[in-house]
Order: sequence, then C-alpha cells, then structure tokens
Amino acid sequence: MLRKNGFDPIPFGEDRRNERVWEVGKDKPDRKILRAGREIALLDWKGKSREYWMINQRAYNAYLEWGIKFKLPVYVAIWSFQTNTGKFVKLPAGKVSKETEWDRNTVVVFDPKDMKPWSELPVELKAL
Repeated sequence: MLRKNGFDPIPFGEDRRNERVWEVGKDKPDRKILRAGREIALLDWKGKSREYWMINQRAYNAYLEWGIKFKLPVYVAIWSFQTNTGKFVKLPAGKVSKETEWDRNTVVVFDPKDMKPWSELPVELKAL
C-alpha cells in the first residue's frame, strides 16, 4: 500500500516478541517512512485477533520519545483479523484510556472515533 503510493518504508525497529529481553527493551516503531528520499514519519504496524485498538503503554511512550528525537510524526496502524479492517492513529492520540491486560501490562486503548480507516493512511502521509 505504501510503496504503491510513492513511499519507501524502511526498517527501523526490530520484532523482538520472541526474545526474553523484549519486555524490558525500548520499543521502536517498525518503519521510517520516506518520500522522495526524505524521512517524513515513523510507523508501527500491529495485528490484533479481535477489534481492539490498543498498544502497550511502554510502546506508546517509547514511540512518542522516538518522534521527538527524530522530529517526526508517529503513526500506529492496527489491523483487526476479526473484522478484516484496519485503522490508524497519529500519536499522541486525542482520547485514550488505560487498562491492565491479563499479563499485567498496562495498555493504551485508542478511541475508535479518533482513528481513521487504513485506506486513508497514504493520503495522510502525502500531506506531510
């Protein structure tokens, strides 16, 4: 979707889910997004088994820090396998709530009204 619209998503963060240190490591968004060779945004892709628009609070806070460090906007795009729909949000999100999951990790839950359909992400990025 991004390459088709003239963007170059290059790897930035690593998938560390299967590493023991992942839980204590500093999260990074998955990709830096380039357009015409210029860095325009950071993007993290998430896949959820159900329609649950959230990320780990540790990741949320780390993504904000990376955005400040690189002076780039940060986006989180989430795909729901339950409904085969995707949505994205620009951080910091307007309205969020916090919950504790079964593994005792705190998560940031996005208000679906603040999220946009996955298909609008290229339009949003072209405006940068």
